[in-house]
Amino acid sequence: MKIMYINPYAGGPNVGRYWRAYYLAREWQSAGHEVTVVSPAYHHLMDQGGMPSGPATQSGVNYQFLPAVKYSGNGLKRLLSMLSFALTLLFFLVRLPRDQRPDLIIYSSAHPFAYPSALVMARLFGAKIQFEVRDLWPLSLVEVAGVSVRHPVVWLLGAIERLAYRASDRVISLLPGAMRHMASLGLRPEKFVYAPNGFSLTAPCSTVQNHTLLDDLANYRDAGEFIFFYAGALGEPNAMHKFVDALAHLPADAHRKLRFVIVGKGEQSEELLRRCTPYTCVSFYGQVDKSIVLEALKRVDAGFFVMHDLPIYRFGISLNKLYDYMAMALPVVGAYAAYNDPVLDAGCGLTVAPDQPRDLAQAFMLMSATDKESLKEMGERGRTFLTENFEYKAIARKILI
Repeated sequence: MKIMYINPYAGGPNVGRYWRAYYLAREWQSAGHEVTVVSPAYHHLMDQGGMPSGPATQSGVNYQFLPAVKYSGNGLKRLLSMLSFALTLLFFLVRLPRDQRPDLIIYSSAHPFAYPSALVMARLFGAKIQFEVRDLWPLSLVEVAGVSVRHPVVWLLGAIERLAYRASDRVISLLPGAMRHMASLGLRPEKFVYAPNGFSLTAPCSTVQNHTLLDDLANYRDAGEFIFFYAGALGEPNAMHKFVDALAHLPADAHRKLRFVIVGKGEQSEELLRRCTPYTCVSFYGQVDKSIVLEALKRVDAGFFVMHDLPIYRFGISLNKLYDYMAMALPVVGAYAAYNDPVLDAGCGLTVAPDQPRDLAQAFMLMSATDKESLKEMGERGRTFLTENFEYKAIARKILI
C-alpha cells in the first residue's frame, strides 16, 4: 500500500525535533508499505532553519518538502505560512504521476488548514483518508490563547474540524479523552482510534560525543550537582514561567546542589532567560539536534515538565518530552492536571498540581534527595510502562488496522 503522511511540522533525523512522522513511516516501510512524509520546507521546529524544496531521504525514510513561507514568532507570516501550505499541497498532489498516487492519505493536524486539500485529492484518487488530531482546533485557540469564538480564524478552523470528523474514514487522536468532544461535532464513534505519541525501541543510535551541552553536563556531574533536564519548546503553552516561580521557593543551599538544564527555544526564551538571571543553577542551551538531546538524556538525573491548569487538558495529554524522559529510564517531576496521568500510571516520578510553585520546589528537593537505587527503579518503571503501552511499532500497526 502507498501511504502519504502529511504533517505541517514533520521532523526526523536531520529534519526537526518531533520524530513521530519518521518513526511511523519507518514502521510502515518495515511492514512492506511505500511511505512518503510530506511537509513544508520550513517550519519553526526544524533543526537547521529549513530544508531544500523537493524529495529527500532521511535515515531511510522518504520525505517531500514543499515550498514554504519563512516566519518567526506567531505573527501574520506564520498564519500565511499555514494557509500557503494548503495551496502548495494541492498543487503537489494534482501533479502527482498516476503510479505515485497514494492508497491512504493521513493528514496530521499540527494545524488543519491544508486538510481540505488532502480530502479533495483523496476523493479524486479513490484513496482512504485519515485525520490525525494532535491538538483540538479551534478549541485550543479559544481555551489556551483566549481568542474570541467570533474570530474569523476560529470560525474557519471550526468548519474544517467538523468537515474532518465527518468526512474522514478514521480519526486518530493523540488525546485519550477526546472522543466525546469529537462525537458532538459529527464523528461516528467507531471511527475513533487512540494512537498517542510514543517511542521507538530501535531509534537511531547517537554518535555525537562532542557538544557544549555534553561537555557542560560532565562538568555539572563532576561538581556533584543533581541534574534536572527539560527539553521542549519555550512558549506560552509550555508554562515554563511556572518553573521559574518555583525557583524562589528552593532553599538557599539548593542552588549549589541542583542544576536545571533547559534545552529548547520559543517566543518566551529571552524573558525566561532574564527571569533566571539571579539563579545560577539554571542553564539555557537553545534548540539542539534531537540526537544530541537523546545523548544528553543519558547523562542527567531526572526530567521535568510543567503545564498550565487549563480546561483543554480534560481531553488528555500526550507529551513528546515525557516519553523521551521515560524512554531513557529517567525519573520525572511533573506539574500538571489532565484526563490521564502517565507519570502516576507508570509510577516513574513525582507529580504536583499546576500553579503550586512551592509544591514544585519541594518535589525537586525530594527527588534530588532520593537514593540512587530508588531513582533507578522509578526510571525503569517508566521505561517498562512505555515499552508495554507506547512503542511505535504497535502504534503504527494500530493506525492501519
